[in-house]
Amino acid sequence: MSSYSSSPPDELRVKHLRSKPLAIWLRCVCLSVLAILIVGGITRLTGSGLSMVDWRPIAGILPPITDAQWNEVFDQYKGSPEYQKVNAGMSMEAFKDIFFWEYLHRIMGRIVGLLCLLPYLWFLFRKKLTGNLRLKGLLLVLLVGVQGLMGWYMVKSGLVSNPEVSHYRLAAHLGLAFTVFGLAWWMLQDLKPVPKESTGTGKLRLFACGILCLLCLQIVYGAFTSGMKAGYGFNTFPMMEEDWVPEGLFGLSPFWQNFVADKFSVQFIHRWMGTVLALATLGMGWFSFKSVDLTETQKSRLRWVLGLVVAQFSLGVVTILIIIDFPILLPVMHQLVALFLFAALLAFIHSLGTGKAQSVAGKEQGVT
Repeated sequence: MSSYSSSPPDELRVKHLRSKPLAIWLRCVCLSVLAILIVGGITRLTGSGLSMVDWRPIAGILPPITDAQWNEVFDQYKGSPEYQKVNAGMSMEAFKDIFFWEYLHRIMGRIVGLLCLLPYLWFLFRKKLTGNLRLKGLLLVLLVGVQGLMGWYMVKSGLVSNPEVSHYRLAAHLGLAFTVFGLAWWMLQDLKPVPKESTGTGKLRLFACGILCLLCLQIVYGAFTSGMKAGYGFNTFPMMEEDWVPEGLFGLSPFWQNFVADKFSVQFIHRWMGTVLALATLGMGWFSFKSVDLTETQKSRLRWVLGLVVAQFSLGVVTILIIIDFPILLPVMHQLVALFLFAALLAFIHSLGTGKAQSVAGKEQGVT
């Protein structure tokens, strides 16, 4: 039995053709954000993020080519606190390696920005966007702009006496990337036919939204853990060395600073919040399959959520245990699976609907 609302075949075909260019655009935005998250993770984990000490949105598009240009940017880097306190004596070849990742990251940021802005303007000009999609598209463009500014604001925090980027700004930068992805992904779900209403999904949707909020908080704490290098503190699980609650945990004053400024407390929170998140999600799955009349689409999306939360929890444990052996691969994979879980949970929530049965490919959603 189909889980989507019924419409005449010709009408569905026309709506599909009208929404297809928009769907291609939004998929490209989502894929570009996924790609930049991977490159951004590698940039951070290889210590490359502070290799470019200025921000030139236009002039900075072209990389150094001649020896003179390379010497110029290397001299600029030599004046930075990171070179003087961490990488003193670094060779030109080693500098080129870290410069590559930061340069690639910035170029990809520009690509994401253009990929959001130019198609949006084109669809507006062609009057393909109205209503909700027009407003959501504008918000998407604005968020990408804020994301670019936040990226430089984050880098600036490491160009001071202490050559470490602020973990608060890192969390904001990552959170904005997830927000951009989430909005584009939600807009993409809007272009799909509306699922038939199933009974008893009101409370389930509310519970799923609660899990989504917990996941977002967990992602923020993941950024804190990475930015503070807290993942290297205790490399055992479930206990932290030989204790469930290590001595000295939550020892800062005032007390609230332990939740954001003490790296061992942050790791403690991150690992146990992940455990609660996994158990809550599995509990939601058990309740849903047992007590809620889900459509086939909803069941399929829920299975993706359950599979990904198990994979993410398992990957988190493996990362704790052997991050020293795989300091780049495991954190990047952990961040990537977090994005997949975020997407799957959004798609599941979207499939639960709001009780309004209408075709999202119609004018109410802004496709004309």
